[in-house]
Parts: sequence; structure tokens; C-alpha cells
Amino acid sequence: MIFIAYSLITEIAGNIFGLILKENSFFIYNTWNLINNYFYLFFFLGILKNSFKKKLVKYLMFIYTVLTIIDISFFTSFIERSMDNNIIIGSIVIVVTVMIYLTELLQDDTILNLKWSMFFWISLGALLFNIGFIPGFVIAEFIAYSGVFRVITLILNLLMTGCFITGFIVSKKEFNS
Repeated sequence: MIFIAYSLITEIAGNIFGLILKENSFFIYNTWNLINNYFYLFFFLGILKNSFKKKLVKYLMFIYTVLTIIDISFFTSFIERSMDNNIIIGSIVIVVTVMIYLTELLQDDTILNLKWSMFFWISLGALLFNIGFIPGFVIAEFIAYSGVFRVITLILNLLMTGCFITGFIVSKKEFNS
């Protein structure tokens, strides 16, 4: 819930800076993007039970961190431009992490009660959003169709939010530990 509130504050601040004050807001969204990616990585790291899979996610986090440092240091101004490479890499890392989590679910008895698990609904929402976002973002960068990209992003956000809301409604405490 705290992260959702932070996302709302980011959108409000980004719109105030960008639309009202006509100032550069890249640093607001770049910060959010980094926090978003680490939020998901730490979230899934926290719910994984298999030690090998936890190490794998830690390794992915390390690679993502190194690539982020390289991107900020040599390719993208954190304050002046969107971190496009980082957005794509972060989405790929989140998809891989969600797949690692889902493979763990497939090997456990909890698969019989997936619909009651808040973690499943969060993972489904994150997976659907990022799987749809990666090609949409890459294509948008090449052919500059910002209007259609906004619609795609809106639909993906609604889909992800719908999964989260479903999870909040149907989840049962005994399946979320």
C-alpha cells in the first residue's frame, strides 16, 4: 500500500513539474522507475522459499544494479533524460523474477489454492504489465507513436491494477505466508 501511495505522489509531482511548472520531470520518473524495479525484486526475493532461486534473484539484482550504474554513469543523464535502457532492462529482470516465483509455485502444493493468494495476483499483474510494456515501449521509441503508447500503457496499468484489486478482494490470510 505504501508503494501505491508513493506511485500516486510521483504522478502528481511529475505532472506538477512537467505540465504546470513546465520544468524537467525526468528525475522524478527515473527515481520512481528505480524504486519500482527494486520494490518488485525485493518483494519476490522476500516470498521465495527456495535458496537457489533466492540466489538467482540476488544475482539478477546485482546485474541490474551494475547495468544501472553503467547507464547513469556513461549513457543517460538521470536528471535530463528518460532512462530508456534501464526501463527495458528492469522490465526484463522483473519478468524473469516473476517467472522464477511462478516456477516455485508450480512445484508446491499452494498451486491448488492460487486464486486465494495475494502474492499470485501481484505476480500476475506485474507479469502481464511488463510483458506487454516491453514491446510497446521498444516500438514506441522507434516509431514515435506516443498517443497509442499512452493507450497501451493505460490498458496495461488497468490490467495490473485489476489483478492487484482482485488479489486484495479474494485473498485469504492463510495462503499469503
